[in-house]
Amino acid sequence: MTQTAPFPKLKRGLVAILRGLKPGEAVAIGQAIFDAGIEAIEVPLNSPEPCVSIAGLVQALPKAALVGAGTVLTAADVDALHAAGGRLLVSPN
Repeated sequence: MTQTAPFPKLKRGLVAILRGLKPGEAVAIGQAIFDAGIEAIEVPLNSPEPCVSIAGLVQALPKAALVGAGTVLTAADVDALHAAGGRLLVSPN
């Protein structure tokens, strides 16, 4: 089953992809990116402890931040992303 949703309108039309992001640096980096006007933040699932980083970003950033994961490959990845509070999902074809 394929289900898609429209991508929300972003002020800058950019998604920050934070490859290799570590949980200890996630909030500071995410806050700086959001403060610079980039509302969408993707943490690839091949980063160290990505769901910990995503959960920290979701808790720390305003609701206007669209935080989620890239390199989503399985249904288990989707479940983990949802549990972390992510709202953005990017999957390779």
